[in-house]
Amino acid sequence: MQKAPTTFKPGATQTVAVGSSSAASNAVNAQTRDIRIVTTVDAYVEISSAPTATSSSFILPAFTVEYFRCAGSDKVAVLRVGAVTGTARVTELSQ
Repeated sequence: MQKAPTTFKPGATQTVAVGSSSAASNAVNAQTRDIRIVTTVDAYVEISSAPTATSSSFILPAFTVEYFRCAGSDKVAVLRVGAVTGTARVTELSQ
């Protein structure tokens, strides 16, 4: 039986501070291919094996849940858009 592409089982979740300089999560599990990200403030986000979030990175609006494909061992870097600091939650997903 094939599973629906948007049906995920949540796995490990990391919390990353969203502040005035880029901060990265730990690497996701090598078998992880999908992640869920939500932040408490507008944030610039970068996803790669050695990410640095900058003002050129894509923006994730506060409290907007987004799902992304990733490569095993990728990290997520975040940087606040405005003056307010917050947190990001990065959850590994599986099917």
